[in-house]
This record gives sequence, structure tokens and C-alpha cells, in this order.
Amino acid sequence: MTVVETSNIELFPEEARAALDRLTHVASTALQGRVYSIGPALHLVPSRHAVFQGSFQGQDAVFRLTLSAEAQATTTKEWDELARAWAYMNTATLTVQEPLFHAPEAGLTITALAKGEGLLTALWRLPSEERSAPIARSADWLRKFTAPTQEWRAPNRRPWRSWAEKAAEKQPHDSLRNVESRVFQKMKKLYRQIDFPEWRVALAHGDFHLNNLFWDGQTVTAIDLGATNHAPLYKDIARALVHMARRGMLPSGSRRFGVDAAAFEAFTKRFEFSDQEENGFLPYFICFEALIKVEHPNMPQARLDHAEAMSNALLDDLKQIT
Repeated sequence: MTVVETSNIELFPEEARAALDRLTHVASTALQGRVYSIGPALHLVPSRHAVFQGSFQGQDAVFRLTLSAEAQATTTKEWDELARAWAYMNTATLTVQEPLFHAPEAGLTITALAKGEGLLTALWRLPSEERSAPIARSADWLRKFTAPTQEWRAPNRRPWRSWAEKAAEKQPHDSLRNVESRVFQKMKKLYRQIDFPEWRVALAHGDFHLNNLFWDGQTVTAIDLGATNHAPLYKDIARALVHMARRGMLPSGSRRFGVDAAAFEAFTKRFEFSDQEENGFLPYFICFEALIKVEHPNMPQARLDHAEAMSNALLDDLKQIT
């Protein structure tokens, strides 16, 4: 379920203070002989991880500390994925955070601080006519990131449809549940239409949206790379497009499959999509992303309005192809 976007540091102040105490203790042991400082908390997921800003060996840095044994088990995988990506994404203007230090037994990871701010946040301050270029850079970043691992595989369509159906059943808002039920019916029809021999997969970002890309006006730096698995290429693209649309970010003023039409075109052109990818696989995953995001019962009305408008526009375009 999507959580109302209030800082968890504000929602869980005691947990944040406890995480700082734990990080201070862990760092005093794991970082002996190294120069570092720990600054303010940036993010907290209770029982998962806490993130703090600071410095390490003279560099602005981010300290990430796991808060449970379950979360700690994924730390090494996440570190390995960051190291893999850093090997070919270590230069401007498309990069990832530099890995600086990892203590797996302590659940501590230190990376270089990404410069700038979340790209989606930055877009709101730009005039509409200046937003297309940064959005295109996000497509460039994903193309560079996925290029070494792209391959064609037999598609595995069913799990995505099943996950979308289960999520849609949990939607607490009547207006959204009504339109999403119709979107799911179209998704089922599309499922039958995209029974092609292969689709493109790659090692995915996993949570690819524009605020997980930091932008300083020139360089795009990705954060929050997970313990990546192979996934359909269209999944990350749909995640970014739907994330924008459900927040009202529509720079072109027009839509395609519910999302910004120009952003849709930027990704499909950058990846040189075939017709079946552009009008089959990608819409299928836009359906998935629209349905998988179960909005919080107390979600602000403006966010609900954006989500409903996106789903209605998606439904209209799906009617043209199913």
C-alpha cells in the first residue's frame, strides 16, 4: 500500500533516535582508523533500514544501516549490485552512487552522496517546456544501465497479471476501485494479445522512478539500487511513467496510455521499441503499475484525483487496442 508521503523520521522519532544510537555504536567499531562524521537522518523504514547523511574520508556520504536480520541478509546482494553497476556507470553524466565502504557483519553501507535533488522534484520548478530534456535523460540513464544485461527471453506474463489482480482487490477508494476493475479487464484482454515468442529482459533497477534519480542540472545519479534480478525491460519504464502521472506530472499536456505522451515517446524511442513492445508489452506493464499501487486510505484527494484521471485515460487508450 502506498504510504502517505510524510517523512517516516517525523512519524517514528523514537525509532530514528534509536537508529542513530545504533549507527554511532556500529561506526565506532567498523570504521576504526577512518575519518568520518554522521549528520542528519535522511530516511527511515522501521525494522528495515535507516539512512543518514555524513562524511567519509573527506567525501560527502550516505550511511545506510540495516535494522533487522532479514534486512541485513540483503545488504551484501545490494552492495554487490552497486559494485557491478559502478564498474560501467562511474562517469558523468549518467552514473550511480560511488560505493565507499561495506561492513556486511554490521549491516553498514557507505556510498557517496548523490549531488542535486530528486529529478521529479526538480521538474516541478522548471517551466513545462524545459521538462522534456531532463525526462529524456532519465531514459538515457536506464538505457545505459540495462544495456550490458539486455537479452530476449520467452515471456512470463501470468505472474504480473496475478499480482495486479490481488492488489486491485485491496484498493480502499471506491472511485479508483471502479475504474481499476475495468482496467484489469482490459489487461486480461491484452494478456491474450501479447502472446509473442519473446520479450526483452535486463537486470532492473527495481524501483525506477524520477525521484530515485538525482539531478544537478547536468549529471543524473541513481540511488536505491536493490538486489537486482532480471525483469522485463518494460517494468522499470512503466514504473517511472506511472509514478509521474499519478502525481500530476504531465509536461506535454497530453497522454498516451494514461501517462505523459512525450515521456512515453522518449522511452520508446530511446530503446527503439518495436510495435509489439510499444503497443503491447509496455501498456501491459503500465496496467500492472496502475493496479499494483494500492493507495493509502488517507491519501490526499489531489493524489487520488491524479490516479483516477490517469486510470481513466489509460482505459480509453486500451479500448483502442483490445
